[in-house]
Amino acid sequence: MKTSYFLKFIPISFFTLAAVICLLSSSCSPAYEEIEVVYQATDGQRITAVYHNPTNDESEFSVTLKFPSGQSVTLNQGAAASGVRYTDDKTLVWWTKGGGAIMMKPDGKNDWEITGTYTEIPMHHNR
Repeated sequence: MKTSYFLKFIPISFFTLAAVICLLSSSCSPAYEEIEVVYQATDGQRITAVYHNPTNDESEFSVTLKFPSGQSVTLNQGAAASGVRYTDDKTLVWWTKGGGAIMMKPDGKNDWEITGTYTEIPMHHNR
């Protein structure tokens, strides 16, 4: 039994149309734009911060911090009077403003203490 030219064309047209719709709609776009920034502490230690900026209204801003040890942690954006604050509200705060950042950890007295001060390394120096 021969398949007609029309029936051979339908599946290709359907997939082509679906791909075009997908490319033009926001449902196929990534949920986050990722921006990678490298920071250096006063002691020379480097931390890479990958900022996850949502491309829709349904997601939260967050950052993934990558430490020299290979460990990483993701923190959600929290309230801040100035700058941008990311935290898990338990073990770590990453607070950025301008080209700098501070890391804070609990001090054991129901407060936070600064454990590191970092400066953003310009992109051409990141390598």
